[in-house]
Amino acid sequence: MSGRPARRLGRHRAGNAPARGWAIGWLLAGLALFELACAGGLSGRAGIWGEAVPRDERDLALAGLPIEAQRTFLPLSQVFYERIASRRFNSRATFDDPSVRQFFPSVAAYSDYYASLVDVLDRAYFRFNQPTRIELLGLSATGDGVVELSLRFVGKNDLPLRWWNATLLRKDEWRWQDGRWWVVPGKV
Repeated sequence: MSGRPARRLGRHRAGNAPARGWAIGWLLAGLALFELACAGGLSGRAGIWGEAVPRDERDLALAGLPIEAQRTFLPLSQVFYERIASRRFNSRATFDDPSVRQFFPSVAAYSDYYASLVDVLDRAYFRFNQPTRIELLGLSATGDGVVELSLRFVGKNDLPLRWWNATLLRKDEWRWQDGRWWVVPGKV
């Protein structure tokens, strides 16, 4: 008789296995969708580069510059920030990448910008010092041929038990000089 209850108990547990499997599956699917929504993978994702900036603000910021500078600024800044998004900034491979260095007038200027960016990403608790998305929030002319960009860096949070994204608001300067745009490093 002692064998029968064990057999019944085994059947009872086996009978609930498909129901538990479905429940776990739905739970995991719900968590995956929630993570996508929080990371901006669904409707909250940024669209076209600079679309958040009103057209009159863009025109005013670029008004005193040559036509070529006005025409090339937004596409060039988009290329630059796309190249630095989703890259680890505490990595030698990222630092040595010539496709990012070409936006700076000298190696020293690039090194200053890179060190400053690594520092602020680390202080903002970006996991692996890696922004996953960069958004252009505003433009303003600050001097002769200098445009200041207001940016939002978004990435995974490195703090324990923080499932939401880390964000960083930052201002970068670009200068039109010698017929091309250069990124101006901030103070380290």
